Amino acid sequence: MAKNGYFQLEKRTDGAYLTVYPPLDGGLVCSVDMVLRYLESLKIDYDKLIVADLLKNASEQKTVRISASLPVTADEECEVQIDPEYTTVTMRFFPEMPGGRKLSYDDVIRKLAKYSVKFGIDSDAINRYLSERSYCTDYIVAQAQMPVEGRDASIKYCFNTDTGTKPKLNEDGSVDFHQLNTLSVVEKDQVLAILTPSVAGEAGCDVIGRPIKPKKVIIKFLKQSKNTHISANGCELISNVNGHAVITDGQVFVYDIYSVPANVDVSTGDIDYNGNVEIEGNVNAGYKVRATGDIVVNGIVEGAELYAGGQIILKRGIQGMGRGVLSAGSNIIAKFIESASVQAGGFIHTESIMHSQVVAGDEIVVKGKKGFITGGSIKSGKYIDAKIAGSIMGTQTILEVGENITLTEELKNLTAERRKLSGDIDMANKFTNFISKKIRDHEQVSAEKMTQFTNLNAIKGVYQKRIAEIDDRMDQISAILENCSKGYILIDDVIYPGCRVTVSNVTTFIHNESKHCRLVRDGADIRTRAY
Repeated sequence: MAKNGYFQLEKRTDGAYLTVYPPLDGGLVCSVDMVLRYLESLKIDYDKLIVADLLKNASEQKTVRISASLPVTADEECEVQIDPEYTTVTMRFFPEMPGGRKLSYDDVIRKLAKYSVKFGIDSDAINRYLSERSYCTDYIVAQAQMPVEGRDASIKYCFNTDTGTKPKLNEDGSVDFHQLNTLSVVEKDQVLAILTPSVAGEAGCDVIGRPIKPKKVIIKFLKQSKNTHISANGCELISNVNGHAVITDGQVFVYDIYSVPANVDVSTGDIDYNGNVEIEGNVNAGYKVRATGDIVVNGIVEGAELYAGGQIILKRGIQGMGRGVLSAGSNIIAKFIESASVQAGGFIHTESIMHSQVVAGDEIVVKGKKGFITGGSIKSGKYIDAKIAGSIMGTQTILEVGENITLTEELKNLTAERRKLSGDIDMANKFTNFISKKIRDHEQVSAEKMTQFTNLNAIKGVYQKRIAEIDDRMDQISAILENCSKGYILIDDVIYPGCRVTVSNVTTFIHNESKHCRLVRDGADIRTRAY
């Protein structure tokens, strides 16, 4: 069995002597620092050079005089080390001088108490040392009880959650709008989502008796919406109708479809519908269509306004006449976009964009037979992919990538809401703490203040739950915005002078034609690279 080397101090008539004993069976030799710390603790005069020289060859037993002064007889001693996290206590023992007293179990416990160690003490380890007396050897004499980590809640969705279906590009360069499958169809009584609830962890305790908290678990709940219900155990979300499912801000909605057999015009008026809208004809100038789900228009949109919580699909396109608006929480697919204001939370796919203000959270792809962007402002969170940008006439065209304006604004609003809720909770805490103290002190509290006390406690719970939801959403947005910082612009054919290009907040102007290129940010500059 390996045994570490050790040292022993003794007092003789002519001074203090130090003996070094070698290790056995592969044990460790004494270190100079360990011996010096021990001698310093005795407060005696000694020659450090002699001690260091003695320990240079600690593989054999040697004794040398290190001081002419006579030290006070020293008892058996120990050194205590506690790791920075207060999870482990290690003791190292040193032999007594001849005539000194050996440590007892109670002596070791008293030594630990001086360091405030009171939890997780290993009596067996202490007794093992007392029986072995292996000096200059580390014994783990106390260990913390580590916390039992909990489990985050999770939600499994039982329908197709990938609604990012992109249109097929035909061999002739045109876009095929007939094979789009962007709806997640569900049936009545179908389970839409399954919740696995969170499991709270159990606190541990460090060696000085302080609690060690487990990691905070993520708590989630299923949220009931129109056309759904939650099972009795709260762990299943079930559809009440046949329709299609959409996830919006972490909540599942089930919609059916509202069909308009002809045009949206004087015969229909404006449309505002909680679900999907499909229009067989055109949307005439001056009319508005709002839908919490998707909007599909088989005809043309003429100077109208369309607002969708999901996608907007225009089988032909929009002639905005300077007043047309498309706004979608998800994607927008259109044959062409002209003289309109367009904003999508997801991607935008079209064959051409002319003199329009276009913003997409994800990519903007302008391909097909034409594939050109001319005039206006085009902003994308990820990338822009087009055949032609600008025009030979030098039409001013703005291309920006690497920033999701919609999500940036949402993050700003969530931050302000969270700050206000935290302030309201702080104010409520001051009042409830004041009333709680009165109750503890058996002081009289009016019925009005008790009612206010009860209401504020309930409100605090609501606010705290909302803060947790805000934190989750802010984390999601931050992750998306981080990905957005790596934007680029692809030009399949040519980009003309007159274009202003911004990539991740770095801007440049195009002064010369560039063909088959990729524009990327490189430090504080924008570089043109091969396609």
